[in-house]
Amino acid sequence: MAIIDAEIQLLNPDAQVELYEIRPPSSITLEPLRFTASGNGLPLAFQGFTYEPWAIQASGFESSSKGSAPRPTLSVSNIATTDTGQTVIGIFTALVMQYQGLVGWTVIRRLTYAKFLEGGERAGVPEMHPEEIWLINRRSGDNGEVIEFELRSALDMAGRRAPGVLATRYCPAHVTYRGADCGYMGAAMFDSNDKSTSDPLKDICSKRLSGCQCRGNSEHFAGFPGMRRYS
Repeated sequence: MAIIDAEIQLLNPDAQVELYEIRPPSSITLEPLRFTASGNGLPLAFQGFTYEPWAIQASGFESSSKGSAPRPTLSVSNIATTDTGQTVIGIFTALVMQYQGLVGWTVIRRLTYAKFLEGGERAGVPEMHPEEIWLINRRSGDNGEVIEFELRSALDMAGRRAPGVLATRYCPAHVTYRGADCGYMGAAMFDSNDKSTSDPLKDICSKRLSGCQCRGNSEHFAGFPGMRRYS
């Protein structure tokens, strides 16, 4: 099991850190923007890159087993403070106006823990959970102080067929519960209906996304919760 997978199953895990990278298309010669709201107002360094403190908030990343792919929202502050203490309003508006609302720009969400950051006790093994890669779909809100973007998955399956694989909403049969691909090694047990149990004989995975969610193991779910039907 990876070190970071063991961390999430601890009774008192380390502080979780969210890191965001907003990357323009290859046709635009701009450096990626890297932000975090997890550093108490200080920059954070991870895997050789610095993430600047910024008021940035995301929601709606949870997958659904009801057929529709998630459309998360990313809220970004439109206000910056210069080194001299001057407040500048419209910092993101300028980008939005110049680059067609940032539609098609890539948003990468990285989740890790404080101990894996530069300066942390496990900085030598800077692990993170699998990257979540999204594309900006549209600007969904703008009150002058905060700009909100609707995101869509870069792997959105809508209207597509998964090549060479039977894609269903359920975890595939080859993934063995508590095996290497599953990754769950926690003490909590649940039955086939995702109900808590103390009986090891009833500790059975439902093979649904909800089975991973109740165990805090959603990142290892190997099904396709966004699929509307079999392919």
